[in-house]
Order: sequence, then C-alpha cells, then structure tokens
Amino acid sequence: MIKKFQAPVRKILLLSLAVFIVIEWRIISHERAKYGIASGNPFVKEIALTFDDGPRENTMQGLNSVLLDNKVRATFFLVGKFAERYPDVTRMLYNSGHEIANHTYTHPKLFKLWTEKIEREAERVDEVMTALNIPKTRFLRPPGGSFTLNIFNAMRRKNLRLGLWSLNTGDYTGRPAEEIERLVLSSARPGTIVLMHSGVPETVKALPKIIKTLRSRGYEFVTVNDLWNNGAI
Repeated sequence: MIKKFQAPVRKILLLSLAVFIVIEWRIISHERAKYGIASGNPFVKEIALTFDDGPRENTMQGLNSVLLDNKVRATFFLVGKFAERYPDVTRMLYNSGHEIANHTYTHPKLFKLWTEKIEREAERVDEVMTALNIPKTRFLRPPGGSFTLNIFNAMRRKNLRLGLWSLNTGDYTGRPAEEIERLVLSSARPGTIVLMHSGVPETVKALPKIIKTLRSRGYEFVTVNDLWNNGAI
C-alpha cells in the first residue's frame, strides 16, 4: 500500500519544487537587475565565457582565432590602461563581435577605495573605449571579485552592473590545459559564467575541447549581456 503512494507523492514533491524554483528565479532576477549578475537562467542551456585582465600583447590573436573559428562570442573584461596601450587588439576584439566590459583602469583593489575614486576607475575605461569608437561598457567586474556598498554606489552612479562569475577556472595559477578542461566540463551547468584570463596560453589550448564538448551536450555560448537579457530582465 505504501509503495502505491510513493510514486504520486514523489511527483507532487518534484512539481512543487519546480514551481518554487521558478518563482524564486523570477524574484532573484528582479533583484539582480538592480545590482548585477553572477550566473544566468538555470533552466536554459547557455554558458558565457569571460576573459579578464586583457588586452595583452601576446596570445590575443590566437585566443580570438579559436573563438572565431568556433563561432563563439565571449565577454572580455578589459583593463583600461592595457586597452589604451594595445588599441589594435582592443578593436580586434570588438570588431570580432565580442562584448567589451569594464575591469577598471588600473586594476586596483576597489574595496580599498572611496566611492569617487571607484567611479573614476570605471569612467576612465569608458573614456578609452570612446576614443576607440567602442560603446560604453555595461558591466563592471571588480578585480578579485570583491565588492562593497561603496562599489555598488559608484556603479549605480555610472549606470553599471556587477558582472561576476559562477565558475573560476584558476587558469592564472599555471594549470595545464587538461586540468582547465576537466574543471569546466565537470562543473558547467545552465547559466554558468566561466572566469578565464587573457594572455594565458594553456587557456587557449583548452578552449577547443571545452567548446566542442559543451556544444555536444546542447549548450549555446553567449555573452554576459545575453544571459542578462534571457533572464527576462
């Protein structure tokens, strides 16, 4: 008798859980619109590849070629002083269809700065982009990912949103390509925002297998802004 009721009860519980998650997702999405994003819709098989600390003098052409060859649009969180130093690389990324985002001008620890100084760090990046005929950035990723009320206030004044991540590859630590591949392929979920870095040769080596394998699982590669919009925000 007990077994007869187990299946229906299980179905009801699963249905209730699904409804609860959908309701919570909408609430989270509404709140996220005010501050930023760390992941996308958990019900849509989309993934955003993001690259910090660029542009760099070396490896950028190879990185861009891998993305173009595989028809992947990524999001590049650029450091303003490097974008200024390597304008041709910055234009190459933008002209290739990638999303350009803000990683501050000098890459400081923002949580140690006062609001006006944080604003200026973000502002100077947009000044560089304007000089390169690239649209102003929409998302800012604080170096190290740390954020405070001062950072939120500065971003709000500049009409920026926080662009974080849900999967850190740790590629900057010198991990080999195979380890980066394993980490991403074992941890990727719908809505994942992957943190990688510009100027890391092992990351470039890892990308083809990551892209091919995740595509075979039904994932689509999108920008951070795409994830934001698909969250019905």
